[in-house]
Amino acid sequence: MIQGIFTFQFILNQDEDSGEIEPEFRPIQLIFREDEKYFNKENYLELIEEDDMFATFYQHTTGTYNVSGTISNFYSGRLKKSPYQVSSYFRQEQDGSQFMAFGLFELDDELPLFEDLIKDLARRLDAIYQTLLRAQNSKQISLISNINIRLANELKFTIFQIERLSRLDKLQKVALIYNNEDRLKILELLREYPTSKRLLKSTIEKSNPNANIDILLRPLLELNLIRRDWSKGEKDRKTGAIINQGEYLFLVKDINLARIPNSTLLNHLKETNNKLYPKYQKRVREFFASYDPQAEPLEDKRKLAAMLLNPDIYDFFALLRNNFYPIDKIPKIFSDFAVTEILLENLKKLNVITEIEDNKEKKKWILLLTDIEPLIIFPEYLLPKIREAFKSEKEDIKVPFEVAKKALDLLEVTFKEEIEF
Repeated sequence: MIQGIFTFQFILNQDEDSGEIEPEFRPIQLIFREDEKYFNKENYLELIEEDDMFATFYQHTTGTYNVSGTISNFYSGRLKKSPYQVSSYFRQEQDGSQFMAFGLFELDDELPLFEDLIKDLARRLDAIYQTLLRAQNSKQISLISNINIRLANELKFTIFQIERLSRLDKLQKVALIYNNEDRLKILELLREYPTSKRLLKSTIEKSNPNANIDILLRPLLELNLIRRDWSKGEKDRKTGAIINQGEYLFLVKDINLARIPNSTLLNHLKETNNKLYPKYQKRVREFFASYDPQAEPLEDKRKLAAMLLNPDIYDFFALLRNNFYPIDKIPKIFSDFAVTEILLENLKKLNVITEIEDNKEKKKWILLLTDIEPLIIFPEYLLPKIREAFKSEKEDIKVPFEVAKKALDLLEVTFKEEIEF
């Protein structure tokens, strides 16, 4: 859960006589989430101490975080002095003025999920900082006050959007899997045979050294796609040491992000004798005549997942599941910074919505072309793979007897279990 977003101007405070400097982060706006009852402007340093501010500032300005060795405007990482994560934005103006924005999050928050919201905020901060500098230089007190009000509102709105995105339903949790390369890699590995958490962690960290395996596993566990169990291990005949001991992960349900026709909308149009029905039915039939959920490119599924994780688009998508609208009377559910025309165009390109014109009234309507639902699959294909892995002589894929038996038992027990969406 986000704790707050703080903005500062970095000031050197150089003494004219001695030349010594006393750098400081001068607060501009410190905004906390609405239900925060402990932290406030008096004790905000308990969230992020100055040492951590300077360390984060260092990451930006020295280029150590950026592979290219240049100044990096964005940084995410764990704080050393307090038990929180930071997502920060750095801005340097042409006159050398420097600004920092810090978003403070709990350790188990998934920062990559909020990257787009932070980047959207950064674009708006750029304009605010420039206006603030002009007002400071001209000493326009009333303008500085108005800019501060605007900045506070921007930060409050971003916190609202982040909290909104933190409350994911089951479909969005599936999207978390398909929108993340590491989670797809985990799913790919577990489709082969049960794997120890230690091995899974080391495999993922080869491509992503900063991966948090517990956060990555969370949606897979919450959706009951995988189970975990402890293996007591076995004694090595040669050395006498206990081997293969530890936590193992087992895939009990596979999942696919699939498109389906929206029967609710089809039936509604048919029952009301709506003149849009023939055209809409034809569009739906044409799309699904050549659609195969197993053959749909992974890249397309990832685009669908990203769509489901966009709060504005998802709200609109949910609305279209039960209704349709004239293009000039779409409900104003988007945030102030969403461009409706661009959102609609992107949804058309993804074949999620379609635009149909009423021949009589010459009015254009927006309808949902494809609904999206998870396709739950019992991983029967694992049965021969588990047997082969148990018999294998290769140590890197060999599955111990205890683990193989547990995997088969879990598949038998969970065979009839259903996951509802």
